[in-house]
Amino acid sequence: MRTFELRVYTMRTKEALNFYINTIYPRHLQNFHLFGVQAHGIWTAKDDPAPRAFMMVSYADGDDPGEVAQRYIQSPEAANDACGFDVADILGVESTILIPPASAHPI
Repeated sequence: MRTFELRVYTMRTKEALNFYINTIYPRHLQNFHLFGVQAHGIWTAKDDPAPRAFMMVSYADGDDPGEVAQRYIQSPEAANDACGFDVADILGVESTILIPPASAHPI
């Protein structure tokens, strides 16, 4: 079964959030598969006072999400994905690995 992760990105500004959602995320979709990552969507929260993006991703069964993320971040693909974006505009990233209950059926 794939390992699912909810990632929450807090941005410095609404403009940085919009650039991430409209430019960076589509670039990720072109490269994530090279690292065994599948993106399931990106959202914002209704009436959220903070400029945040919520992204759901999953990793192949047995892959360590932290190791995969490090490999991706250090790759030329990640550098290309971030072209034109000041990564200092990302104030924080929260990661939550989601564990299904034993009675859950895989998707």
